[in-house]
Amino acid sequence: MTTRDDARFDPVPRELATLLDPAWLSWALDDIAAGERVVAVDTADASRTLAQKVRFAVTFENEAGVRRIRPYCVKAHFGEDGPGTMVPEARFYRHLAARVGVRTPHASYVGIDDAAGKALVVMDDVVSLGGRFLDAHQPYSIETTRDSLDQLARLHASTWGNPVPVGCEWLVHKVREMIDLFPLEVLQRLLDDGRASDLAPELRSGSNLRAAVCRTAELPNTCVLHGDTHSGNVYLDMHGRACWLDWQVVQPGNWATDVSYHLGTVLDIEDRRAHEVELLRHYLDRLASYGADAPAFDEAWDHYTRGFSFGFFLWAITRISSRAVVLVHMPRLGAALSDHGTYRLLGIS
Repeated sequence: MTTRDDARFDPVPRELATLLDPAWLSWALDDIAAGERVVAVDTADASRTLAQKVRFAVTFENEAGVRRIRPYCVKAHFGEDGPGTMVPEARFYRHLAARVGVRTPHASYVGIDDAAGKALVVMDDVVSLGGRFLDAHQPYSIETTRDSLDQLARLHASTWGNPVPVGCEWLVHKVREMIDLFPLEVLQRLLDDGRASDLAPELRSGSNLRAAVCRTAELPNTCVLHGDTHSGNVYLDMHGRACWLDWQVVQPGNWATDVSYHLGTVLDIEDRRAHEVELLRHYLDRLASYGADAPAFDEAWDHYTRGFSFGFFLWAITRISSRAVVLVHMPRLGAALSDHGTYRLLGIS
């Protein structure tokens, strides 16, 4: 078997055909048993949002001629000109996934080319392993929401009070950087494209949204965040347990940003109104159970009610996801902002 320092193999192939080559996979994958080699690779399907995801199955053969098949999914930007948005996610899988203990796909290979700003992750094929992706069109049950919050609490507690762990200096707060990518006129044009048409006038203001996100970003950093906790970034494994994926916006920040965004998107409006107090208490209980110095409920509620603007911003700027998903998430988040008077709490009139 080849070694990981074999110069013949590009750690971040620019072409899918290179990655699917049996020799490259024999070099890269960490779950090849001694004496095994890759003898066949069969692709299943592919999809693309910001990154490309390709599902494939690898056939391994050992020295006795016994074969086994293992399903994988590669997430990457193939081609020379793809963006570098995979680098934070790859770093999460390389440096943090095992440390935080959150249920997430196992990464069999992580490739990072810092000089080129490129990365890729070869991970479990969730679907072939019996998993089911969740989405905005079917609101979460309260039971599933409790489970997904449990996993967020595990993530947050693992770095509570230490939002940039040793060896993870690459973690940076991204909110201000993301805001600056959208000049006010662009942000206003997006809010005026129909996605916010049924919301209160103050929520259709780009200047209000920019100010709200900037003030939300001033909440104290408490831990590592998932960063993009909407309804499509959770799947149920073969046992029906909530698992998190898509770590491209991982960053240090305030716990409430993750929790507010999550409850504001995964539940329909009436369920969120009816259950958010109990669900926040559940999150705080789980946070304490994992060893964090959880805030008292009144303090937590204050941060929670101030935390919705970042998720609202992300769906105000979204152009790569299905328009139908945008039109589900925006009313849910808008209702949460209005219900809690978030802009008023942030000092925005």
